[in-house]
Amino acid sequence: MNIPKVAIFDMDGLIFNTERQFFKFESMVHKKYGYPSRIEDFTQTLGLSFASVKEVHKKIFGKDFSTEQIFKETRELVAKDVEENGLEIMKGIPELLEFFKENGTICCVASSTVTPMVEKYLNIAGIRDYFKHIIGGDQVKISKPNPEIFLKALGRTPFNKDEAVIFEDSENGIRAAHAACIPVICIPDLKYPNDSLKDIPIHIVDSALDVIDLYSE
Repeated sequence: MNIPKVAIFDMDGLIFNTERQFFKFESMVHKKYGYPSRIEDFTQTLGLSFASVKEVHKKIFGKDFSTEQIFKETRELVAKDVEENGLEIMKGIPELLEFFKENGTICCVASSTVTPMVEKYLNIAGIRDYFKHIIGGDQVKISKPNPEIFLKALGRTPFNKDEAVIFEDSENGIRAAHAACIPVICIPDLKYPNDSLKDIPIHIVDSALDVIDLYSE
């Protein structure tokens, strides 16, 4: 495989182990208010905007469910955990970023998380300088699975779609990459792509270390 000119990374569950972290603390808050916490419900919301998550929550938990309150308390617990314990970078990400740096690949982040939080997390982890462009969910009108965020990231570079690759862990991210007509490599985290999506990625690998192997063959 040719090394891409542009590499576009999702953040949560792809760069950082933040999806499992968020689910852990969200489950605690759900229990506090008497709501169930199921991983299959949680994975439906991955990659979505806050407004879209609210709609999913109302369908699952009913109209009285307050996504605002649940998220507020969950984020407070997550922030405390990050402050005390730092962030867990996913396996192989530092090595892959260094590999792309050595080969002149432009790296971008395209995350549904708001830009200031993306910047904060990358700086905490000491990897901000690897990324030339950051596109957060607050910079787009429509969230994944709409392709806007990926097209905006690529548009910050002088390269074409066939010179880029997207790295995603979620089904909504795969859908967005497919809609953008940009090749995608899936590194699953909480959920393996379902049967209708598993043939879309050009590769599905266990970790970012496997990506280096693909481009080194």
